[in-house]
Amino acid sequence: MGHIKKSKMPRTWPVRKKGDRFIAIPSHARTKGISLLFIIRDMLKLARTRKEVRFMTLNEMVMVNHQIRKDENFPVQILDTITLKESGKNYRLEIVNKKFSLKEISQEDSKTKIVKISGKKILKNGLIQMNLDDGRNILTKESFSVGDSAIINTQEGNIEKILSLKEGSSVEIILGKHAGEKGKLTGFEKLQRGKAYIIKLKDKEVVLPFKTILVIK
Repeated sequence: MGHIKKSKMPRTWPVRKKGDRFIAIPSHARTKGISLLFIIRDMLKLARTRKEVRFMTLNEMVMVNHQIRKDENFPVQILDTITLKESGKNYRLEIVNKKFSLKEISQEDSKTKIVKISGKKILKNGLIQMNLDDGRNILTKESFSVGDSAIINTQEGNIEKILSLKEGSSVEIILGKHAGEKGKLTGFEKLQRGKAYIIKLKDKEVVLPFKTILVIK
């Protein structure tokens, strides 16, 4: 299990910088997520120690996106859902005021999540491999582009809908100083390599790189 100095942790982590100098980090996706350990112990306060959290995960008491996770270091990412089997409560990881936050949701809402499409690969028999930002790969015949979002049924593992990255799309900013803010994609700005995205927020317009935005509608 690795640790980093609190001074170097991502700004989205809801951790006070006072107290211990170091904090445990997730097993992977370190800039995109926060560990189950931190969520269960520090955010939900359902355990006091790592040992207690490990007991919960090893005994299959915690699911992320309806999959049992036995590793307390597993990284929960933006818009992932956490289900606590004993209480039946469900939560979604969101960004509020630039920090990760948990929102309690219904069992029905916990069945789906929005995830960014990060890549595609053309396969035989007309199938396309959709690579998702959370590490998942899905074979599909759906039409989509990199940068679109997919609404995934996490119980069935199938795609319910594609949300296109285009002018007029509603987006959420998931990285940077505007993290957690929502707006409309109003246009594009050409760069020497690729393009930037013009987003109309509530009170201003910003130009942001591809990696910072997620289509939500």
